[in-house]
Amino acid sequence: MKRTLSLLLALCISTMLFADNFVMIKVKDQQNLRELFSRQDINIHYYNDNYVLATTETLNEDMILLDENSFEDNELYFIVYCDKSEQVNYIDRERENAEVLFAADDYLIVKQLSYDLKSAKNDGMVAIYNKTSRLPKVTRDFPVVSEEDATIKELINEVDIENLTATVQHLQDYERRQYNTTQAEEAAQWLYTQFEDLGLDVEEFPFDYLGNPSSPNIIATQWGTKFPDKYIICGSHYDSHRSGDGDKTCPGADDNATGVATVLETARILSEYSFEYSILYCAFSAEEIGLIGSEAYASYCAEMGMDIIAYFNNDMNGYLHEGNEIHVDLIYPETVATLGDYYKNVAGTYFPEMEVRHIDFTAGDSDHTSFNNNGFMGIYPFEDKDNYSPYIHTKDDVIGISVNSFEQSQRFTQMNLACVAHMANLSTENVMENVYNNVKIFPNPAKNSLTLQSEDATNEVKILNSIGQIVKEFSFESNITIDIKDLNEGVYFVQIMGENPITKKLVVKY
Repeated sequence: MKRTLSLLLALCISTMLFADNFVMIKVKDQQNLRELFSRQDINIHYYNDNYVLATTETLNEDMILLDENSFEDNELYFIVYCDKSEQVNYIDRERENAEVLFAADDYLIVKQLSYDLKSAKNDGMVAIYNKTSRLPKVTRDFPVVSEEDATIKELINEVDIENLTATVQHLQDYERRQYNTTQAEEAAQWLYTQFEDLGLDVEEFPFDYLGNPSSPNIIATQWGTKFPDKYIICGSHYDSHRSGDGDKTCPGADDNATGVATVLETARILSEYSFEYSILYCAFSAEEIGLIGSEAYASYCAEMGMDIIAYFNNDMNGYLHEGNEIHVDLIYPETVATLGDYYKNVAGTYFPEMEVRHIDFTAGDSDHTSFNNNGFMGIYPFEDKDNYSPYIHTKDDVIGISVNSFEQSQRFTQMNLACVAHMANLSTENVMENVYNNVKIFPNPAKNSLTLQSEDATNEVKILNSIGQIVKEFSFESNITIDIKDLNEGVYFVQIMGENPITKKLVVKY
């Protein structure tokens, strides 16, 4: 039965603060960044290695004032990645949709004036919400991979170019997967089915963009045998984008059917094995208009206190510039350098001939940033910061033109699989059923009464509202029906603590 994990926008932006001035502060180094986060006179909404965007009531000499009376009328700000040579044309094109607040060599900071704001041709943008950014709370010690693991080497060798090609072709055939189109909805349902057929616990994660509907995120869970409440995530965005007006065809083969293919192929192989830690396979929507889908999910994870060990992003891995060797341009902020080192460690063990170089990419972004700004560690292996596909966001983002090296896609997928598998820890069991999929809650949405069924003999249950308050607490043995007439309409979370603990979403609707 299909289940939907609902999102209250208020939950994602529950840390709302209202300050007078929207400012930029340049970052000197990592110590300076952490000092900025500890300051009481500013509220940081976004960070990278070079600057933070914040609100404050009092201006200081280290601040660049971008806007007064910030976040009026729930407006958003955007970082729009656009080369200086194209900025005049972009500003003229979007003059009704955006007010430019700041211009740098490869990006603009703008205030959104219209829902119709679009990105520049081949570049992306990042939405800045009125919510507090978070640094990773703990510097984790990731495993040191000093030699090949025989089983993981076998899994690496299972990555099939034909499967990658088939997924990219299928998504390309929708012709356009813009976040609010019928085709994007169809692609989401297809992805749901693909994960479900692998025996994973699959959920839709709906969200909207400024009150306008979007196709949902698809979240598939492979529960850990020992630490089910600790997560390793690999994700990608499945929406595509066409800049400008006119022809709306945007097949999005390299951007980003290739990343989706990597996640699906990783799930296909790893779902046949059991791991000590839980693995989440994510397909996000609305990345192209500001990382909207991944921000909604990462913010939800932070609000729920989920223990996310690492996030591995997959976005564009199928274009190999003529004359180049297969390599990885690895993008991440210095706050998550230990995770970047882990990736390079795995690459050096399994593919010592492949170059992996950490780069400071200031001309674009992807979904790892949503996780980094919500206090989690995320990295982004990319095809090439200087020579990525020139065909993205056009009708020519198709197999053969824009995706010209499935051998490179295979290598990126092998690396994604190896990083996830080593970190998730292969269990001593061989093949397992997804035993954490054993609690049924129905009806859902519910009204008046709710039935719970479990394979566990004893279950302790807490029902929490959207802000984490316990509204009901009880226990049962194998099944129970309870009265919920006293619960208001809304979203709740049902925590079942038995032999196999799990949290499920409940919607109450009258």
